[in-house]
Amino acid sequence: MSNAHPLRAGAAVADITPAVGISLAGSLTGRSAKSILDPLHARAVVLESGGVRIAFVLLDLIALNNDDTARARAAAAKAAFIPIENVCVSCTHTHSAPCTLTIFQSVREAAFIETVIQRVGEVAGKAAERLQPARAAWANGWELRAGFNRRYHMNDGTVKTNPGIGNPKVLHPAGPTDPQVPMLMLESMIGQPMAVIANFSLHYVGDRPGDAISADYFGEFAGIMRQRKGPEFVALLTHGASGDINNIDVMHKPVQRKPGERSREVAGWIADQVDECWAQAKFEDLVVVAATQDAYMQRVRKLKGAELEAARKQSKDRKLPLVDQLYGKERLELLRWPDKVPMVIQSLRVGGFGASTFPGEVFCRHGLDLKNASPFPVTAFIELANGYSGYTPTRADYDLGGYETWLARSAYAAPFTGEEMVAVAAMQLRKLWQS
Repeated sequence: MSNAHPLRAGAAVADITPAVGISLAGSLTGRSAKSILDPLHARAVVLESGGVRIAFVLLDLIALNNDDTARARAAAAKAAFIPIENVCVSCTHTHSAPCTLTIFQSVREAAFIETVIQRVGEVAGKAAERLQPARAAWANGWELRAGFNRRYHMNDGTVKTNPGIGNPKVLHPAGPTDPQVPMLMLESMIGQPMAVIANFSLHYVGDRPGDAISADYFGEFAGIMRQRKGPEFVALLTHGASGDINNIDVMHKPVQRKPGERSREVAGWIADQVDECWAQAKFEDLVVVAATQDAYMQRVRKLKGAELEAARKQSKDRKLPLVDQLYGKERLELLRWPDKVPMVIQSLRVGGFGASTFPGEVFCRHGLDLKNASPFPVTAFIELANGYSGYTPTRADYDLGGYETWLARSAYAAPFTGEEMVAVAAMQLRKLWQS
């Protein structure tokens, strides 16, 4: 390929673990950390070929808002001498990390976020300093056991999220899963494993105490890969399209496990896929590295008329459950927002590996649609990247209803948002394939 040039790659890790006592994300109601089960990290991979440099930065956080992500990308760009549009900053979506968004009873931990942004600059800069001649390979693994669509058609005609294990009213899942594990593998010119950027469509596992800090199965994956590939190996497990995917099989009674055991199991399965692909990989030292991005103006859903008046009453009715009151307040908060919010849609290329970024918790169907539209042999759908846009269901799922469609600051995207974002990303991938 005429645009393929010698590859250089570098990777680094930085600790972002906060102190005990900080407020934790991932719940509608407030909670704080009483212990640290495992550390949180910022991980970075910088790649360069033909004068083009890009960076993937992954944070063990639930999400970052648009402004904070923009500052994190700027810090990485400055430290690693990379155009900001070539920097991807994404989150793992662990629910056992500090509050980074002001939603429901969670309040953004401003001081912690400033530290994280500083660490992002440091880790990207360190990865850039470690750039060395390298080889890359790409492949698709396959893991069927870990993911389940959490939305189900019920026998009363409704769709319910997380209906409960053994619920006799469950008919069948309301959407697909994606067992594919796209990955980019990197090694030195002498064959020393350096890093992997893997991608999988599964929410956090959440098998740790609710008041403990943990990187969930994403951190377990990184640890397992380091044990297998060497102490300097850097493993990024990015979040695939999984707004409606979890690890709970409601059709079968679960096996009793100790805290953390399920996370380690899932991480091990994905690590096994990396090992299998690595063993068969054909590494290349001449590859194309490229990136592009576009701004997408996301429409914000807002209440009108009778729904607006109902939300006002709901937010003040102390006779209602707390969650109902909180949803009423959330819907009123959106009235303060602009009608449209700019989001970043970005695509990056390393040889035959293509990756597109999306800011929300995107339904699995959108991820499958993008992969079907992509010309790349390996395509990663990286969500919770370069901002936060909330749940992004398919157009049909808005009509079916369910938790992910309930209007709030965590679910404010207008119908057709996901379809339009996928169309933008598909065009970007086509452009990069031709580069």
